[in-house]
Amino acid sequence: MAIGIDTFDLSMTSPDTGRYLTANFYTVDGVTNADGSLRQLSIGQLVMAICLNRASKLETDIIALMEEMNSTSLKLGRMTDIEKTVLEYGCYMNDTSKNGIVWEGTNYTCRDFLVNIVGMDSSSVPTGQVTAANTDFITALESKMDELNTFSQQKMIELQSLTNKRDQSYDMISNVLKSLNTTMTGIVNNT
Repeated sequence: MAIGIDTFDLSMTSPDTGRYLTANFYTVDGVTNADGSLRQLSIGQLVMAICLNRASKLETDIIALMEEMNSTSLKLGRMTDIEKTVLEYGCYMNDTSKNGIVWEGTNYTCRDFLVNIVGMDSSSVPTGQVTAANTDFITALESKMDELNTFSQQKMIELQSLTNKRDQSYDMISNVLKSLNTTMTGIVNNT
């Protein structure tokens, strides 16, 4: 969220210099009044607008992070399937008709999936048929799976932090509304 300052003409001249007077006003990305400024907003409305803007941005970040975590989870699932196939029957790494992976609507060989989608080093992913006897490959695969699990755990912590920040923004909005309501009720009762 970017807060900026714009200048507008007051349509008045200075008695000292004879020049038109100008004034600065603040702007917040995504928050506008009818004239594009924040001049006519009360402090409560301004705080609510900023908090809503922040909560909206955090909500977008949360959704993107959840999509990234979902993708990582799906990759881990495919990698588990490859490991299971290797350990039980042997896996044909370059043959989609025998052992292929469908990823986002595209068929990949197990090797292409592991190298191009997961990001494994091509030298650690063999070609041809791989069996349980290929312990170097299984070790490399499990190492990459551990790396993705660690990545998922870090993203979960980040997601929790973003969710807490979003909730704080909504709490602040609620507190501002409650305060405005209390003030308005006090004004009405005093009249």
